[in-house]
Order: sequence, then structure tokens, then C-alpha cells
Amino acid sequence: MSAEAIRLPATVPNAVPAVRGIRDKGSLGHWLWSFIRPELPAYAAVLLLSFLAVAAGLAQPYLTKTLIDEGILAHDRTVTMATGGWMVALAFGALLIGFTCRRIHVAASARLLHRLRESLFSHLLTLSPAVFSRTRQGDLLARLEGDLGEVQRFCIDAALSAINSLLTLIGTVALLGLWSPRLALFLAALLTVNTLVLGWVRPRIENLSIRAREAGVEVSSFLVEKLAAVRCIQTHVAEVREGEQLRSLQDAVRERMLALQLVGYIGGAFPNLVLSLAVIGIFVGGSLAMTGVDALSLGTLVAFASCVQRASAPVHTLMGLYLQWQRVKVGLARVAELHALSPALPIPAARQQASGPAGDIVAENLAFTYPGSDREAVSGLNFTITAGSKVWLRGDSGSGKSTFIDLLHRHFAPTRGSLRLGGIEVRDLDPGVLRRQVVVVSQEAVLFAGSLADNIRYGRPDAEPAAVAQAARAAGVFEFASRLPEGLDTPVGPRGATLSGGERQRVALARALLMAPSVLVVDEGTSSLDGALEQRTLQAIDALLPRATRIVVSHRALDAAAFEQVVDMSRSAVS
Repeated sequence: MSAEAIRLPATVPNAVPAVRGIRDKGSLGHWLWSFIRPELPAYAAVLLLSFLAVAAGLAQPYLTKTLIDEGILAHDRTVTMATGGWMVALAFGALLIGFTCRRIHVAASARLLHRLRESLFSHLLTLSPAVFSRTRQGDLLARLEGDLGEVQRFCIDAALSAINSLLTLIGTVALLGLWSPRLALFLAALLTVNTLVLGWVRPRIENLSIRAREAGVEVSSFLVEKLAAVRCIQTHVAEVREGEQLRSLQDAVRERMLALQLVGYIGGAFPNLVLSLAVIGIFVGGSLAMTGVDALSLGTLVAFASCVQRASAPVHTLMGLYLQWQRVKVGLARVAELHALSPALPIPAARQQASGPAGDIVAENLAFTYPGSDREAVSGLNFTITAGSKVWLRGDSGSGKSTFIDLLHRHFAPTRGSLRLGGIEVRDLDPGVLRRQVVVVSQEAVLFAGSLADNIRYGRPDAEPAAVAQAARAAGVFEFASRLPEGLDTPVGPRGATLSGGERQRVALARALLMAPSVLVVDEGTSSLDGALEQRTLQAIDALLPRATRIVVSHRALDAAAFEQVVDMSRSAVS
């Protein structure tokens, strides 16, 4: 089944909104400010050092004027040597200042972006599984890697360039104004034309960036989905068809990227044209000014031309950065959209822990409807599961067995009715405490890259090796781990790829047993085991957790006599 086929309805409120949905710039700015504020001292130092670096750079044209007019043309060797020495000293000083400034800025920006990524990751872990069921993995990866990476590159490389370029441009224009106001006005007029052209390019760049990013997300999502289903594609001889679909998606990407690059080229090349005209105007106007009443000296004209050349790089850099910012702004908005998602269930202000009999579960008129659906997934459940009992939760497919477990684990809140654990509403319990008391082993056993032991102790990282071995033995992990070259230290590969489905389920069960919960839910968690092994595993659970409430969710015909209670979800009956 494809990822598209299992998405929740479009009205699920936690779904990631479209890029064009972000309009609250004040909220976005406030969110970013919370990450920038701790680095203000570092950025203040960067600004101060940038002023010094720009001042050192702007002193060079002035010293050039002095060197020519008062040194070389005046045949004054003392002035020539002294001015040359100052120029060399300033060049080395600017190099040292630039190195220090770069070091401070890169470190501060890296800390800022790392906090941003960590905050975003922590926030995503609080969201309902419904968000990840509906949102394509390719889109999430594009936001977390592509968009955030582009923001990081811009913050580290572009921000410092923008500060230096802006200060250099302002200082250069001011210096030109002191030497020749008319030529400075000519240069200012050309820069105004640049600004007008940029105003025409800006909205087009932003719109094309959004469209290109959306097309790229389609390709990423396609690759994530199809590469995870290679066996299915080969089984249905669909390789050619899938290749043609990828080609079609890439055609759209290529078309939008070409349009974006062409418009960006116009925005980036126009400043070069303007500055070429400026250089021509400076030399023509300057040569005329040398013979006028307010004659310019040769040194002034050379220094003036040097300033114009110095202005060309900042103008070109600023224009390029402005166009790059339009693309980064789209990525930043997409990252902010993830952060704007609210957890499905708010954390209770007064977090409570279960009191009374540990594992005592009471459902009263319990009902739940998934967002966007008009049918109740769970309707009018009424039963009590006594603490420490062994329960078989059965029912037809679609009767709400897994939904009830999600409600018990606080992934969703009941639409109506009550669900209590230890006498307290589940919705009022501290989620962290609740999920240590109630541990679920689902049909889809999720493992991570690492060893068998690493995966078993995932819920209890500080567990002793003896406790890990005991849980592994009870879950039947030793039956196959003993044949592996490194035993429990054997790597399992990404997502446990080196293990079979049944082996992954046994590792997941051992992980749950190690947490020693007061309520253990095995939600089809032994479905990949054969009947005899399943019975041995359930008996081992009884021996290891005799006082825990053990809920077994299974579609198989189990021996009802082995359970103290049987809850039939299809009839909402308890026996």
C-alpha cells in the first residue's frame, strides 16, 4: 500500500500547512529572535570588528591618493615610504580582523542553527502520530535537511558578507562624496536604477522559489516511497512505469529551476552592467574635472576609481544575497511551519501520577472519532481491567482494538466518556510517567541502528547487562542471538534490517520487559511468531511480570482459559 493510500483525511488539524499559509511575520520573527538573543554579544563583536575591517579597507584609497599626490608626484621619499608602510600594515591588520570576525561569526551561527535543529526535532517528537501518517516523509526530510541546511548556509556565509558589503558600500559612497559630490550623485543614480530592477525581480524570485521547492519535494517523496517498496515494484514488473513517473516529476523540476535561474541571472547580471557604466562615467567625468575650475588631482582620480572598483564587489554581493534571501525565506517559512504545529494533546498544567492500584484501568462510555471522520472508531466502551490481571483483548478487524491502545497511551484524547488509570483520567497524567507505566509492543517492531543490546535497553539506557540478558532470555532473543557471532552485541543494521520479522518482534518485546511496566500491552506483538513460540513467550512474560497487568491483543484464536479476563471489542463485552 502506498504512503498516499494511508494518509488521514485532509482536515486533520495537525497536518503541515502549505508554504503560502505562513503570513504572520511577527510570529516568525519572535520565534527566530528566541534563538538569536543568546548570541547577541557575539554578533555585537562581529559588528564592531566589521566596522574596523571596513575602515581599514577604506583607508587604502585615501592612502593611495596621498602616495601619488604627496609622495610620488612631489618626489618626497619620506612620504612615499611612510604611506606604503601604513598600507602594508593596514592590509595585515584587515586580514587579522577578518579572521577573528569570521571565527566568532561562524561559531555563533553554528550554535544558533544547532539549537534551531534541536528545538525543531524535540518539538516534532511531541506531535501526534497522525501528523507523520499524513505528511510524506520526503517532505519532512526536505524541510529538516534541505530547507534548514539552506538557512544554515545563508546564516553562516551570507550574513557576514552582507554586513561587510553594506558597510563597505556606505563608506565608499561617503568617501566619494567628499572628493566629488557630482560623480558621487551619478553613482547614486545608477544604484537607484539597480534598486528598481531588484524590486521587479524580487516577487518573481520568491514565487519561482516556492514552485521549485514544491517540485523538489515531489521528487524527494517519490524516491522515499518507491525505494522502500522495491520488492513490490519488482513483483508487479513496474520498473519502467515508475521510471517514467520519475522522469515526469523531474521535467517539472527542471522547468521551474530553469525559470528561477534565468530570472536570478537577470537580477545578478544587471549590477555588473550598472557598475561598468559607472566606471566609464567616472573616468570620462573625472578627466573633464581635471581641467575644470575645481580640478581633481591625479591621485584623487586614481583613488576615486579605486573606490568605484571597491564598490563593485559589495553591490554585486548585496544583489546576489538579496536574491538568495528570497529563496532562503521560503525555506525558513517551511521550517517555521513545522514548529508551528501544536501537539495533539496539551501537556497538563498539573501533572499527576497514577494513584491506587497500579495498572487499574476503567473505561466508561468511552468513544473516539478520528479527526476528519464521521464514524466513531471506538463507541461506548464500558469495562474495568483489574490490576495485575491477564487480559485478552479481541475483536474483528476495525473494531477499535489499536485505537483503544492509542487512547490508553495518550496519543489521542477520547471524544467523549472517560478512561482512567489508577483512578486518574489518562488525559491528566504526566505523559512521561504514563508511558513508563504503560508499555506497548506493537505489530510493527521498530528497531534502530546499533546492537541487539542497544535496542533492548532503549527504554532503560542505564540498565545493567544482567537485566538486559534476563529480558532477552524471557523474550526468546537468546534463541537466535546465541547463533550470532557477537551475541547481544551483534549490530542489527538500519531499522533492524538484518533480522527477520519475528526476531525484530522478540527484540521489541525484550525492550518492553526490561522497562518492568505496571501495564504491558502486546498489540499483535507476537504475530510473526509461530503458535508454540508465542505460547512460550507469553508464559515467560507471566513469569517475569507476575504482578503487572498484561493485555494481549491478538486476532488469533487463543485459549481463553489462560486469561483472567476477555474483552470483546466487537460487542463491548467482558467475560
